[in-house]
Amino acid sequence: MIKKYKKKWSGMLLGIGFLLMAGANAWANSEDTRTITSQEIRDSAENYLINHLDWNPESMDIEINYQARDLVVPEGTLLLDFGRINNPRGIGRIPLTVLVKIDDKFIKRLRINAKVVVYQDVVKTINSLQRGNVIGESDVVMERIRTERILRDIPTTLDRVIGQAASRNLQPGNTVKFRDLKQVPTIKRGSRVIILARKGSMKITAPGTAREDGFKNKIVQVVNLETKKTIYAEVINSNTVEVRF
Repeated sequence: MIKKYKKKWSGMLLGIGFLLMAGANAWANSEDTRTITSQEIRDSAENYLINHLDWNPESMDIEINYQARDLVVPEGTLLLDFGRINNPRGIGRIPLTVLVKIDDKFIKRLRINAKVVVYQDVVKTINSLQRGNVIGESDVVMERIRTERILRDIPTTLDRVIGQAASRNLQPGNTVKFRDLKQVPTIKRGSRVIILARKGSMKITAPGTAREDGFKNKIVQVVNLETKKTIYAEVINSNTVEVRF
């Protein structure tokens, strides 16, 4: 009879011990974990993109798509180790992979989708322009646009457009591209010019005729009207070329 009660009492003690251990473990686990909120993860992803993309942060809109639950991890030094950006353009949809590490130990792999939109300055036409028309200040305006793709072959300042000729017909509101432009010759073929030659303090001039269209600071063929010889000279302005010795 005594043995029977001893066994029953031992079993009760063992059960109580298990309950105490389970409670202690639960208490220890609650003390030794931390929660990483989904908002923290989104903020970290946004900071990563800001620091690793070539765009000016003020010219970007970043949208992070991560809707998972908050993440419970052990206490320790947290590292969100983002993988390389799998989008060389750095614009549009950008998938991200992040390794969650505590004290440099791997805990979990997360997948995050981001979308990057940028603001870019472009030149737009105000007036209709026919092919060959020289573009003036009143014909174009700067405009900032929001885009999810890289705009190539696009002048981003007015001085790259004004003074150029339209290479095709342009309608009001068109975004001007470099291929829409052609340089206007400083000197036109057949025009009369002054040929200038300098050597030290000596300066000699002679009349000439351009044999081809010439552009400022470029070399052009010119006929010396006095000697009838063809020479090569640098275009200085609309009526002067200079022979370099």
